[in-house]
Amino acid sequence: MAYSSEVYAAAKRILEERRRSAQRLAELKKADIYAEFPEIKAIDSELSKSMANLSVLVLRENRDIDSILGEMNAQNESAKRRKAELLSKKGLSPDCLEPQYTCKNCSDTGRKNGILCGCYKKVCRSEALKELDASSGSAACSFDNFDLSFYADNGASDGTNPCRKMQNYYNFCINYANSFSLASPSIIMMGKTGLGKTHLSLSIAKTVISNENAAFGVVYAPAQKLVSDLEREHFSFSGSDAQMRKYTDCDLLIIDDLGAEFPSQFTTAAIGNLINERLYEKRPTIISTNLSVKELTERYSERTASRILGEYKRLLFVGEDIRFLKNR
Repeated sequence: MAYSSEVYAAAKRILEERRRSAQRLAELKKADIYAEFPEIKAIDSELSKSMANLSVLVLRENRDIDSILGEMNAQNESAKRRKAELLSKKGLSPDCLEPQYTCKNCSDTGRKNGILCGCYKKVCRSEALKELDASSGSAACSFDNFDLSFYADNGASDGTNPCRKMQNYYNFCINYANSFSLASPSIIMMGKTGLGKTHLSLSIAKTVISNENAAFGVVYAPAQKLVSDLEREHFSFSGSDAQMRKYTDCDLLIIDDLGAEFPSQFTTAAIGNLINERLYEKRPTIISTNLSVKELTERYSERTASRILGEYKRLLFVGEDIRFLKNR
């Protein structure tokens, strides 16, 4: 599970606030019940004092601790039964004075017996989806609303059928997302603008994040932002590599619109290093680009282009600009 540090921090804050809120509400409810039913308050006071009096009883009565503990436990159980009976007569449940945590399993701590609780993983998934939406505006992107009717269902000049070809890519992307693992291949989606590359890559991201049987960290970044983040970190001379680690360590990295970033020696090196490191670490990457094979080679060096074209699954998108068709 390699979510961003922001996702982990947000999940921790949410669980802490849930726990504090449950405890605050319990204290308020307890105060109301004590004010209305003083006998219940007296029993709770009796129970809280019993252990404090243990050492005094041992010294004063010169008896072994086991026998005193036995008597005290019996008295405490009797007091608890009286309390439960009083609460029942008032129409209240036996645990009404205890904090009502959102997660009964871990009491909103996120862990039980040192193991991450399912509630923590669920909050992480939710926050990761929010992060994805904020960074990409992906709220409208899903497999359900990917419309294949915008692709012509006839033979193109090169002999392909755009609708049939895109249907195959659509099915491939669904299967890829549903069966995603760290052994999944990297993908490069190539084709001119407006053919659905971003829509399908974000649909994959949302499906992978939402997987309840696994916990995968997904980072989406337009190429311009990715390069800007790495450049700012590199030239800050702070010694930090947090941004680089964010992009290298996530389980799935999506680089959108590769080639739209400002070209420079730093850009070429940064993209090349990132791609090489993720391939070396066997972490899947999805790249979408409007560049042709020739343009990709000229822009990022033959070595980097060779790594992408040779080791990534290539999807060659076809058709007409969907944005144009929608506004026709």
